This record gives sequence, structure tokens and C-alpha cells, in this order.
Amino acid sequence: MGFTRAQVEQLLQPINTVRVLRDGKGHSHVSQQDVLAHLIRVFGFGNWDIDIVRVECVFETERVKDDKPANRWDVCYRAMARLTIRDPEGNEICHYEDGSTATAQNQTRGDGHDLAYKSAISLAKKRAAIHLGDQFGLSLYNKGQTSALVRGTYVMPEGESAGKDVQEGVERQVSLGNDEIERDLDASVPEPERPVPTVKVDPNWVANFERRIDDASADQINALRQEVLNGFKHQRLDSDTGNRLMEAIQQRQAELGGQEAA
Repeated sequence: MGFTRAQVEQLLQPINTVRVLRDGKGHSHVSQQDVLAHLIRVFGFGNWDIDIVRVECVFETERVKDDKPANRWDVCYRAMARLTIRDPEGNEICHYEDGSTATAQNQTRGDGHDLAYKSAISLAKKRAAIHLGDQFGLSLYNKGQTSALVRGTYVMPEGESAGKDVQEGVERQVSLGNDEIERDLDASVPEPERPVPTVKVDPNWVANFERRIDDASADQINALRQEVLNGFKHQRLDSDTGNRLMEAIQQRQAELGGQEAA
């Protein structure tokens, strides 16, 4: 037994735009939690597996400042994941493998490994799922296209139609965690370099934002991160300031994690 007719009809649907996120550079992608939720929606609980075939550290490099170790690190990991889809009786229908690398820059040594490791695994999972078509982000590689790229198939099983789109009612996705950044999406065709616009940053806003980071609770971290991303998007922040604020947010998140563990 292969896919049901209802499953194939769902896979031929264009991706619901509420599931699509954009990163600070305007690249479209779907979040890791949305991919996992959609696998459950389409194939059910227990009818798919994601196995991490391989994960390894590519490099760790300590930064140097004034000819002395800065205790800040750049770390890169690569991962390979296998996605297996089964029918309701547990028989394998298909499996796909894909991989990715991820780099965490200017982190403490522990945070660098943690962020790069998780990012590489998350990206590998998402890339494996893209083989299932537009419902899992395939069309987004065409410059963020949300209309269907796969509009039909000659292999259509018999059976009953679902009669509805399983994406209906899904809430708009807003999360953009550090392990959800798909940096190479929309990059199949290199774009010509464009002049970088001059961004005037309000120093008072930055100082106030840094105080908010210092006082932030765990529940406020994602909202602060989204503010920085919006600042990039609307050209209120330059890359140096934005990256510095992101690093401060990550540091505060690590501090809060340590407090909870204690």
C-alpha cells in the first residue's frame, strides 16, 4: 500500500501562506516545528520516522583579540537526516536523505557547539522533508513562491478524497528560533550585489533595548528576537547592531537556562 488518494491530493496543495516565515534577509522558509506538525497532519502519529544518520563537528575556531584568546568561538557542524514514510499498516512507502551544515559565530565555546549542532540537525530534517513537495516548502526555493510548483502527478491512487485542506485553521507561524534559519533558501540563482543602504540607528532605542534584554524573562526572549528581525526587515537596524543584539539575546537565554537548571 502506498499513499492514499487523500494524502496525494493534500501533497498537491500549495502551501498555506500562514505557514511561511521570512528571515532577516527576506528569505522564505518553514519552521522546524511546522514541518513536524505537518508530517503528523498528513501521515498520522507513528507513520513516519526521522533518523539522524550522521552528525559531526566540522571545525571550532577560537577568536583572537589583541593577540590574545577572546574566549569566543566560531563552530560549524554538519548533519545528515533520513525521513521514512510508512502506510497505516507500518510498511515503508519511501525514504529520503538530505543534509546541511550550520555555523554559530562569536559564541562561548559551549553555546557555539549547542547552537551549531542543533541548527545542523534541524536544517537536515527540513531538507529531507522538502522531497515531499510544496506542502513542505519545495516551492519556496523559487524565490519564495507559494503557489504550487507540483501541480499534478500521473500516479494518482484510487480512493476517497479528503474533502478539505488539512492546513485549514492553522495559526500563523511566528517563531524563528536559532535552529530554524534556512540561510540558503531562495539562493538557487545568485542575485546581483546591490548597494547596502545606510541605516540610521537610534542609539537611545538600542540602549533601552539592551536594558530590556538584561531584564527579560524566558517568556519574553522570542518577542525580543522578533523585534530585532523586524528592525532588519524595516531597515531600522544595521547588521553590526542587529547581530550584537542577537548575541545579547542568546546570552540572556543561556543565563535563564542556567538559572532554571540551578
